[in-house]
Amino acid sequence: MVKQWRTLMSKAVILLGDTTDHSGKVITAIDQYTYNGISIAGKGDQVECPQCKGVFPIIEGADSLQYQGKSIALDGMQTACGARLIARQYKFTLVS
Repeated sequence: MVKQWRTLMSKAVILLGDTTDHSGKVITAIDQYTYNGISIAGKGDQVECPQCKGVFPIIEGADSLQYQGKSIALDGMQTACGARLIARQYKFTLVS
């Protein structure tokens, strides 16, 4: 019998004010859902992108972590302009 091992990865939840690899910043989040007093961002929340010169929505979210039907954004997920989200905290994570 061969055992198969699944590698578990954890990704941090994105918060209001977190950055992107385009030097952007998360500018909207879910007011009622917070971590350490900071609002948590989800799919559809907005990111300001100086590289692409505009404001773009987060287009990915964790289906297994939602708040009132809104998928929560995680480290490495993408915005509509192609930027990747960068979490500044690594204590509130989702293991997949």
